[in-house]
Amino acid sequence: MEDWVTIIFTFLGTGIGGFTGYVIIQKYYKKPVNKTTELINDSQLNLKEAQNYPIIDVSIDQVRKAVRQFSDKLPNGVYRTYIVEDDNSIDFKHLAHILNGIPSKKFYMSKETYDLFEENEKKIPVEMDMVQKAVDLYVKERKEFPMLQFDPQRRVNYYQLIQEKYLKSTPETQFYITELDGLITHIRPEKRKAQDSSH
Repeated sequence: MEDWVTIIFTFLGTGIGGFTGYVIIQKYYKKPVNKTTELINDSQLNLKEAQNYPIIDVSIDQVRKAVRQFSDKLPNGVYRTYIVEDDNSIDFKHLAHILNGIPSKKFYMSKETYDLFEENEKKIPVEMDMVQKAVDLYVKERKEFPMLQFDPQRRVNYYQLIQEKYLKSTPETQFYITELDGLITHIRPEKRKAQDSSH
């Protein structure tokens, strides 16, 4: 009788041990969750849900906040340009759940600087992306900005970029080089006060 009891407990012990080992292996060797796949699945869900949202009027500041909120939840390696179409317009189906609706008008975003624009400025982000790429490449290869040395407005010098074949043609928009990591802006900098220039 004791032999049977020993055999039964031996099998039980082996079974429990094997099950415990399996659980541990599953815990440490579990297939990692693909965040990008999750994002695509969530986006597909958002696209379906967006059909039920109303058309609404929003300001550019509301769009800016929604884009930031959306980008804060993106997985590493995925950028907010995920929602930007080829013509630089924003695909609001991805933001409908944040805005509680689909904007009645289009908004546009620069893929390089993330600046936002309204319909009447839709040409700017296209040129901005082109010029920013040219400036970045110029700085990378020449270790200096493409601008005149003593230009107080820090205007992007298109002549330099075209002459060195970083640009093919002169953009309609004048861009300026900011002091923030060489990012460009279409907003002309304000003139510095006389007291600042005297220092």
